[in-house]
Amino acid sequence: MSSLRKYQKDPKNLLNNALQMYRSKEIRTAVVEGVCDKRFLSQWLCANASIRFDGLDGKSLVSRVYSASQMKPYCDYDFLCFLADVDFDFIAGHKLHNHPSFIYNSFCFTENRLHYNDLESFLINTSAFEKVLVNLDIDINEADNLRDRLERASRVTGSLRAADIIVQKEHNLRSSVLNGLDIRAFFNPKDISFDQNELLKALPRWSNYREYTDDLIEVAERLDREASSSWSLSRGHDLTEMLSLHLECRGQKGMTADKLELMLRLACEFSEFQRSPMGKQLAGLGVNMPVSNMPKG
Repeated sequence: MSSLRKYQKDPKNLLNNALQMYRSKEIRTAVVEGVCDKRFLSQWLCANASIRFDGLDGKSLVSRVYSASQMKPYCDYDFLCFLADVDFDFIAGHKLHNHPSFIYNSFCFTENRLHYNDLESFLINTSAFEKVLVNLDIDINEADNLRDRLERASRVTGSLRAADIIVQKEHNLRSSVLNGLDIRAFFNPKDISFDQNELLKALPRWSNYREYTDDLIEVAERLDREASSSWSLSRGHDLTEMLSLHLECRGQKGMTADKLELMLRLACEFSEFQRSPMGKQLAGLGVNMPVSNMPKG
């Protein structure tokens, strides 16, 4: 990593720049995971909104900047908000940052309820999904059936990914047991399903720790039983990869997960984002969005 990049991604440097912007121009800073998050939120900002985006280097940086912001002099100023996906933190039992300025997509602390693990999972469960299907000449009446199949298929991969976090932590392992997962190898794009038995049998072939693969499978099966609510084991990038493969199978040549995620972001209605846990919390923080009477949350 270059010295400039190290400087840009150092939490204290980021905080110092943000505080300077707040003191000199009263511009607040939203620390986000990546460029796609910035683009998604920026589409709804008013012209000359007094907010800027920084971070853009993953969830770990968002978390590290948040921790550093709790120290003086930063904690004396209300100039920051932090936005991140829950991912599998809640399912894996990791402690979430419970602070008014730290906003997860999509977790509601008031209800202590996980809605979705990430932005893409949220978008697939909004009218953006139907709008994308219509623009690809797919009957809108297929939407619910496609969602159901995506949810079932993503539980297979999601349970393994979440179990990997738990097993790695329990055994104090230095790297992943799962060691990645090639969705295409065991996925049937035509009917959006996995050959789960073949996947589990093949898992030891590429695992970093073959001796822990039985533990991994056991924890994954337990999570599948216990995390019974829909989408609780769904990872957004898995969902969009599966759906892009299915759409390509139906004649949408060149469809990729990245293209699909862009289409979903652009198709999202602001009114639906308003009602999400993230939208409500941003309104509560006074973030300058187009509608001033967003409900407090």
